[in-house]
Amino acid sequence: MIENKIELLIKNSNSLENVKSTFGMGTFKRCNALNLTLRNINVNVEKINHCIDIIKNNSSIFSNFRGNNLLTTAVNLSMQPNPEESFNDIMIIYGKLKNYFLNNQFLVLAAQIIYNYKNTNDIDLIVINTRKAYDTMKKNHLFLTGQDDICAAALIATTSNNLDQTFIDMEECYNILRSNSFYSGNNLQALSHILSLFEGLAQEKCNKVILLDKVLRNHSVPLKGYSLPILGVAALTNADYEKFATDLNSINNSLKKQSGFGSFTLGRAVRNMIIASLLSLESIEDTNSLIKEKLIETTNNISLNIVIIMQIAAATAATSAAAAAAASSN
Repeated sequence: MIENKIELLIKNSNSLENVKSTFGMGTFKRCNALNLTLRNINVNVEKINHCIDIIKNNSSIFSNFRGNNLLTTAVNLSMQPNPEESFNDIMIIYGKLKNYFLNNQFLVLAAQIIYNYKNTNDIDLIVINTRKAYDTMKKNHLFLTGQDDICAAALIATTSNNLDQTFIDMEECYNILRSNSFYSGNNLQALSHILSLFEGLAQEKCNKVILLDKVLRNHSVPLKGYSLPILGVAALTNADYEKFATDLNSINNSLKKQSGFGSFTLGRAVRNMIIASLLSLESIEDTNSLIKEKLIETTNNISLNIVIIMQIAAATAATSAAAAAAASSN
């Protein structure tokens, strides 16, 4: 029941307020409440605090594992049976990534994506393929591809069976949507990344995205801008778009009354992303088709990426706000 998921989301969000060293991380707390709720896990404040200690005791004060990445990394570690060992493994992967990329905060998140596949793939090969994927993205969209796309490159490297075919599909999706009134840019590129993770013909996947976008706009609850990747997830996991739009609007009006989810503290765009993610998971769980297991696998693969998309969006918004404030004071 979606009501149970929303209840757990609120509970997890409130519990994360008790995690240390996270002052001013309101949006990141909501994102990580979603991270846990997507996996039907309750916040364990004591364990997350322990994981924060692990990170701080094994990284410098200027480390990329601090700052915006601290809470997300600690929450992900808290879901592991041996957080110390897991953090060490993530640090090793992070070190391997630094051999192929300039050091930046997104390598921390990419390392965590790759870590989830450590038992099923050759880590060194994934790291190499992450660089290959990033280079292809850069080749196709030179001015759109930046450091924040390293996370998408890592996700593609861990899930694609054929990088060349994945990028053909990705570019086809990008061009189809661009020709159907979706604005060219980084958000559309991120949407095409998500669509490439799902099976099916590019045109069929894009038709679903176009239809859901129209329905959501008719209901005045569009998933646009940096929400576009979530639009892709929703379009390919929900069957009844009218019900999805109605539920999204209804839950939004209810959730915004909860502490930490209001328009001032969180904003409608991020709130819609959170709700859409939970509705999509609910739709998959209610599916009785043969593709249910594949859908669950695909969505679990990108659940961390959803949180990362939202974290990047929140960090970008915070940076933009700071820049605007600085400009206005001059």
